[in-house]
Amino acid sequence: MNHEVDFKLITKARVCLRGEFVGILEKESEEKTIFQYDEEYCARGKAQISTSLPVRREPYISRQLHPFFDNLITEGWLLQHTEKVFHIDKSNRFALLMATGKSPIGAVTIHPLDFLESEIDLTKFFKDDLELQQLVPFNDTPVPNFNRCPSCFKAVDSGSIHQRCAKKMWGTTKKLSVGLDPTAPQTSFARVIYGGSISGAQKKGMFRLNPSKGLLTPVPSGAQYILKPNGVYPELPENEHVTMAIAKKLGFDVPPFSILHIDQIGIIFAIKRFDQFENEALMVEDMGQVICVPSSDKYQSSNEKIAAAIAKYSSAPTIDLNKFYRRLIFSYFIGNADMHLKNWSLLENPKAKGSYMLSPCYDFLNTRLPIPQERIDIGLLLNGKSRNLKWTYFRNFGEKIKIPKKMVEEPFEKLESWLNTTEEYVSASMLSDSSKEKYLEIVKFRCKILKGD
Repeated sequence: MNHEVDFKLITKARVCLRGEFVGILEKESEEKTIFQYDEEYCARGKAQISTSLPVRREPYISRQLHPFFDNLITEGWLLQHTEKVFHIDKSNRFALLMATGKSPIGAVTIHPLDFLESEIDLTKFFKDDLELQQLVPFNDTPVPNFNRCPSCFKAVDSGSIHQRCAKKMWGTTKKLSVGLDPTAPQTSFARVIYGGSISGAQKKGMFRLNPSKGLLTPVPSGAQYILKPNGVYPELPENEHVTMAIAKKLGFDVPPFSILHIDQIGIIFAIKRFDQFENEALMVEDMGQVICVPSSDKYQSSNEKIAAAIAKYSSAPTIDLNKFYRRLIFSYFIGNADMHLKNWSLLENPKAKGSYMLSPCYDFLNTRLPIPQERIDIGLLLNGKSRNLKWTYFRNFGEKIKIPKKMVEEPFEKLESWLNTTEEYVSASMLSDSSKEKYLEIVKFRCKILKGD
């Protein structure tokens, strides 16, 4: 590890939006952090970096790191690597942001300054560490006994992907390979921490594709894809793959996704980033950022508060509230108890910069399958409850947030269709036979509750 930078000693950083200087973030003391928009930026009438940080000349002062910035910091497995590599305790949020904030998800970037207030060239300091990891291409190989396109889930010859699906997902029909360290393949996924970050507890990494070579390389910045190998719990990539495929079939807004199979690692779930449009970064805010809740408290809120935020900040609130309502019911139906604040986001409209819409779906899994002892049902409170939810809670919630009556009833009317699709897709999935059986047991039980049986 190159020790020329001690991130714990950095107290100031430039904040940029799509490369344009916006303001200064400063840690004045252990109990005082300040974000100040630049005077010239204010005068030009430019866009705010967050719904919770409207442009103004007065500084934003907080005791801890403001939740917008706090939620840029990586989580879970990647956070553990960050602590170990940079010798930063997870409680030192400012230092963690200085190490990994140069290339987070979204359009806002953090650029640490030295004591002379010159920007620190992190690329230079990380160069030795990244070059120590000698990457070798590992070829993507067919998944045994899987006869579905890994992107659209329609039937195909074993191991193949439709050319149109490959083009949509990867931009190429070339055979793919993944650059990994042969001595520790999974550790290669953590290369993102050298200046970049992704939220979420699962193992994951950011990868950039060279379309002419068909080579995916783990990188801290400039990535188009997020790849997730197997983690602490078994079959997470297979689980997320089939759950996202079901959601796509049922008409939910899902980014392009696929599966890679590397013999040395196993199944890898791959998804295309949705915070990029025509080579330009789009602003993304998870609901922790929107309603000012730090990452550590991402389960300490309610679906009512999310609905209020959508109503306030979406440029098409009626449409987005209906999407939110449908996704919430689907999450319960499919056994997904991890829909906390960071798994709901607002995305900048690429055709109307500065305005927001509900982002596409992400991190959809049947969480009850790997964690049968789960004590919550959907992640956040609904009608003041976190477990033993009833179908009436969802219907009343839809009415409360003023969803049109027809739209309130629509998910309940389609439950049988949802169940049929789930049975078909899970049966054809890459999950083991025992996991398929348990997955369907969970969904059938949830379906009965939603039917009021």
